[in-house]
Amino acid sequence: MTARRALAVLLLAGTALTGCGSGGGSGEAPEDYPTDDIELLVPYTAGGPTDIAARALAAHMEDELGQSVVVTNAPGASGATAYQQLINADADGYTLSMTALPTAVLNYLSNEVGYTREDFAPVGVVTQVPSGIIVPADSPYESLEDLFDAARADPEAVTVGTPGATNTHAAETQRITALYDVPLTVVPFNGNAEVQTALLGGNVTAGFANLSQDVLPAIDSGDLRVLAVGSPEPLPYVDAPTFVELDYPELVQSTTTFGVIAPAGTPAEVVQTLEDTLRTAAEEPGVVEALDERYVPAEFIGADGLGELFAETEETFRDVLGD
Repeated sequence: MTARRALAVLLLAGTALTGCGSGGGSGEAPEDYPTDDIELLVPYTAGGPTDIAARALAAHMEDELGQSVVVTNAPGASGATAYQQLINADADGYTLSMTALPTAVLNYLSNEVGYTREDFAPVGVVTQVPSGIIVPADSPYESLEDLFDAARADPEAVTVGTPGATNTHAAETQRITALYDVPLTVVPFNGNAEVQTALLGGNVTAGFANLSQDVLPAIDSGDLRVLAVGSPEPLPYVDAPTFVELDYPELVQSTTTFGVIAPAGTPAEVVQTLEDTLRTAAEEPGVVEALDERYVPAEFIGADGLGELFAETEETFRDVLGD
């Protein structure tokens, strides 16, 4: 740690922690932040969508801030390993983490992981990846209602593969059962790729997964079909209705939001600097191309917006996994 950074940390020692939606702490930040390397934690393994987003963002941050941004993969415990490392770091803007909602929220709602949203200072949203219910091309179910009718007729008939047990897809599948009396059996896998393999192998009836770059080729080729998407509005790159259009208006919480967070208590001025950097990244054509323009929000979502998403996600799923 440089002498200048050490002095900044000492100045922050008495800063009180604030809630997730606050946009950072109230302590004074050094006017010349940053003056040292920044570490950007990734709660998942290298090569996945979160890691790809982090590396594209890190390159932009280096150009914008004039300091090295080191991406560190810290997988484990559905993200809790990285988040623990984050909240134990100094709240000075030199340790940040990628986050994926709703998984981050569902993890602390259903497990003792040592953190809640109050331990984070949100910085902003990087990408948002919508989800959908998918079936193999040869599935007998031509529509979402066909699938749901089969489940209502036989409560054990429909299994739904999800890319994890503690994530938006598993929770949203359970919400379908709770809200609409559609008995669906969740079958968790380790990521989208395993869900796709299970679908193509006939091991599950349907999948509820991210409509991300690793799944879209199988959809485009016709190997998989999308019965419904979980975004509030139709997607221009997927030929399928939304849940809303099919009269399931509550099912709009399955989008995975990838954002950046800092430890609670990070000075507001530092959070603002970082938020501004994310905003310019969202306007940089090279970064947008690396992130995939389909997933970059048309209107930038900053610290306040990400904080609101944390709170909204918590409210929506608070009791779902315990049902």
